[in-house]
Amino acid sequence: MAFWDNVETLRLAQNTSYRWIAKKMGVSETTVSSMRKTGTEPRASDAFKIAAALGTTVEYLCNGESDYYQSRYTNLKNAIKEVLKMY
Repeated sequence: MAFWDNVETLRLAQNTSYRWIAKKMGVSETTVSSMRKTGTEPRASDAFKIAAALGTTVEYLCNGESDYYQSRYTNLKNAIKEVLKMY
């Protein structure tokens, strides 16, 4: 279940929805919802798509250890939000 806990943590931090993740993956929201609700870890190809949508790595989603790319993505996204607030 750690995989989905880490997805949830990032999803909330990025203020996004499972619908948005599903759209980025190219699947239906129902597909993501059923994987999440059953607590099953997705296939490698789906895990990669989820990680890409959230701007992190599969390794982070699986073991929860912070990584360079995830922190850079979060910092960049926050910086962009601040710039957009000015306009």
